[in-house]
Amino acid sequence: MVKKIILFSDEYVFGLTVNFLKLKGFDVIRAQDLDLKGASDRIVYTKAQQLKRILLTNDQGFGDIRKYPPSKHFGIIVLKHSPDPSAVNKVHAVLESLLNKETYFKKSLFIVDENKYRKRKNP
Repeated sequence: MVKKIILFSDEYVFGLTVNFLKLKGFDVIRAQDLDLKGASDRIVYTKAQQLKRILLTNDQGFGDIRKYPPSKHFGIIVLKHSPDPSAVNKVHAVLESLLNKETYFKKSLFIVDENKYRKRKNP
């Protein structure tokens, strides 16, 4: 049985990215869907944990393992790209590869850029 990947995107993830993921069949809930527009990072993080979803964000602050230690979450994916359409498309390709290749997201931080992704997991 294939594990279903469920994501929670904060309000800064481009709508283009959310639509791309939904078209690929991924289950994505946006912060805006839950009236969390303008919510603090801590509230967004806490909601992702309550929902037991992987947090998807463009906010580089979520990559700080001192504030968001991998041992404490269901997974965080930080997207690093500019709003340039060619950069977004490249990141989408890497993100899709990550979501299709990786099987374990809990207690892991992923940083995704135009060329690759890196994974940091809790030891």
